[in-house]
Amino acid sequence: MIEKLLETLFRHKLLILLPPIIIPLLVAPFAIANAPSYYQAVAGIWAERPLYLSYREDVPSFITPAQSHNVQLQELLKTRQFAVDVASRTTTLEPMLGRPDGEDRAREIVAKSISTSTSGSHLLLLVARSSSGQLSYELVNAVADAFRDRAASDRVAQAEVATSFYEDRLKTAEEDLAKANDSLRRYLQSSANRSVGVDSGAAASALAGSLGLSASAADPQLGNLSRAAQRQQQDVDSLRTALQKAQMDVSASLEGQELGFQLADEPRMPGAPITERRGVLIYPAAGLTAGLILSSALLVLLIASDRSARTEIDLVPLGRVLGTVPQLRVAGTGAKANPHQARRAIGSVAGALLPAPSAGA
Repeated sequence: MIEKLLETLFRHKLLILLPPIIIPLLVAPFAIANAPSYYQAVAGIWAERPLYLSYREDVPSFITPAQSHNVQLQELLKTRQFAVDVASRTTTLEPMLGRPDGEDRAREIVAKSISTSTSGSHLLLLVARSSSGQLSYELVNAVADAFRDRAASDRVAQAEVATSFYEDRLKTAEEDLAKANDSLRRYLQSSANRSVGVDSGAAASALAGSLGLSASAADPQLGNLSRAAQRQQQDVDSLRTALQKAQMDVSASLEGQELGFQLADEPRMPGAPITERRGVLIYPAAGLTAGLILSSALLVLLIASDRSARTEIDLVPLGRVLGTVPQLRVAGTGAKANPHQARRAIGSVAGALLPAPSAGA
């Protein structure tokens, strides 16, 4: 099989080797002439976790700040609201948002033009590629501003929920404290209006003092009201402290957000388009691959269509083999033997093998 493959390859070498050569040569000029070009604008964003401010994120500690912002930004770019917000901040895409098909087109442009990558633990690269230099520049600035505003608005919304929760709890606790103080005040006032109750109460208080007990031990109802008022006052103080801490954490978190997302490299207006070199190389490589596949297919077809016999085994299916002529090497002929010597050698061998004719023949 290998001998047949090599024989077919060398017999039809031009037919088999031309496709891998001609196809890349034909595709390369077309790829160079139609190489994609675009304008690119890049912004470097420095992501950091502030050390001296309360800056809470729902991400694992082993994820770097740049990776955290990169994941958030990629997820936001897949949402319709964020893409529309980015498009509305550009002068080129903003007029397209007035109609449904234009909005879909603007979202598609934003999704295809923006790409992000990280470099190290803190640097986030924001890249915009477009056929217009102005659009690339505006897209980079729009995405950075929209992402910063979105993060700030989310933190403000969470802060409002947290502070409103503590404010409602504090308002309820203050109302309960006012009721407890009012009940205690009414009880003391009613006790003061009763002269008998005052004398007995004073005596009971004096007796309790001589025994080393508190005044509430002499009057259990007064003790219950006093303890209820104290508990309500403690609840009010703890909730007021929690509210102040939540407000301080919110302010520190907003400041931390500003410090944790800063433009390290301002984007520049692209001056000249960039040619996509990778696209130029893809087409010739694809042509070479297609040529190799075509050559392999031609080689297989040529081998399958070749019906020539090279050994006795190849002749068995075709008919009966009567005999074979061995390969002869005549001594002394050397490399310059001619066809006449070969025929004479074959004839002498054939005469020696054939039987001699009889006398009556």
